[in-house]
Amino acid sequence: MAQTVHEGDQPTTGAGPQVTPTQEAIMAAAIRLLLRRSSDGISMGDIAAEAGVSRRTVFNQFASKEALVEQALARVWTRIGIAEITGTLDAAADPRATMTRIGKAITAFWLEGDAIAIARMAIRESFILPESSLHYLDQGKRPVTQAIIRYVETLVAAGRIRTDDAGLAARQFIGLINEPLVFLQILGQPETHPEAHIRKVVEEAVQIFFLRYPLEEEAKPSGDGSAR
Repeated sequence: MAQTVHEGDQPTTGAGPQVTPTQEAIMAAAIRLLLRRSSDGISMGDIAAEAGVSRRTVFNQFASKEALVEQALARVWTRIGIAEITGTLDAAADPRATMTRIGKAITAFWLEGDAIAIARMAIRESFILPESSLHYLDQGKRPVTQAIIRYVETLVAAGRIRTDDAGLAARQFIGLINEPLVFLQILGQPETHPEAHIRKVVEEAVQIFFLRYPLEEEAKPSGDGSAR
């Protein structure tokens, strides 16, 4: 159902670039329409009607339909919240718990909403608006992946694990989750996964990750400040 919003709303807070409630509503409306038909079959007027705003309001917020589609697709990735997980003070203190939280965030992102349908739509749109799919990757998926890579780098810098390729290690972990749960669905193969199976996939991913990159005990400073 369309929700009436107003220009001049205060920006929302959270991951990614700040957006106003008006912009959020317009982007959400664009996504809903794009899930039903391709971008060359919708107009800015259609998006305005879906969002419950005037056509002028849409153009005041977004320079073009192409720009709106790009930003709407990239905005989807802010739902995953990886940076909030890896940025906590205790993230490096308990790597197993943090990697488990990352794994759960990945599965929730893909399996509890419309992210798979949006990914399939983004692939379709890449043939119509090639720049939109690039924006989806560059401004959406890649920053999420980079946040996980930075966390692995933090573990390496703290001496908790050893690897000379944090990027590979992070992507291996992501693959351990996405391959059994997500990949076939993006290709259009319907699958349902019981909650117990999803938990098992995450638990196994964490276990395999730390088998390959064993955790070292956290260094504890001695009482007199000297090495023992």
